[in-house]
Amino acid sequence: MKKLQKIACIVLAAGSAVRFGSPKQLAELHGRSLIQIAIDTANSSQVDYVFLVLGNSSSEILQNLRLGRAQVVLNKNYQEGISTSIKSGVANLPDDVSGAIVMVADQPYLTSHYVDLLIDGFRESPENIIALSSGGEARNPVIIPCSLLSVLEKLEGDEGARAVVKNNPKTILLEVSDPKVLVDVDTKASLLKLENES
Repeated sequence: MKKLQKIACIVLAAGSAVRFGSPKQLAELHGRSLIQIAIDTANSSQVDYVFLVLGNSSSEILQNLRLGRAQVVLNKNYQEGISTSIKSGVANLPDDVSGAIVMVADQPYLTSHYVDLLIDGFRESPENIIALSSGGEARNPVIIPCSLLSVLEKLEGDEGARAVVKNNPKTILLEVSDPKVLVDVDTKASLLKLENES
């Protein structure tokens, strides 16, 4: 019997959320903070490990968060951009991991079902990057095989994994029929709109 690959999920939640104007991670939608929604989603998926990368307002966030099985990684260089959070997460991956999901903490309608779709796709094609997509465009989250993680370690500043995903011929896109699943919250106005819509 083929041994299943172990998979980690890196939840990126270290940013200052300048456009939001306050710690976006703690902003609530339907009574739960965005970061709690993200952690609950990761924890209830099939991933073997969950790493939460924190930076800005980390003490306040931890006081208001139920971690479950998630492990915290503190990124002291978070002000230098999202690349530092990705690298912090990658640096903490256990040796037995075959792939890592890079996930952001501001997609409140992303559920563990979609995280598990990435994992199923990866287990079918463990050499490939698998990304959720909308309209044929790669979106977060993505799962990246360990053989390509060294590319992430070369990212600089506010450069995320998008270029790595987009430029790699091994990327497989999984189209999501409901675009709301991939909506991310950038401003208080966008959060209020989501609150009022549902």
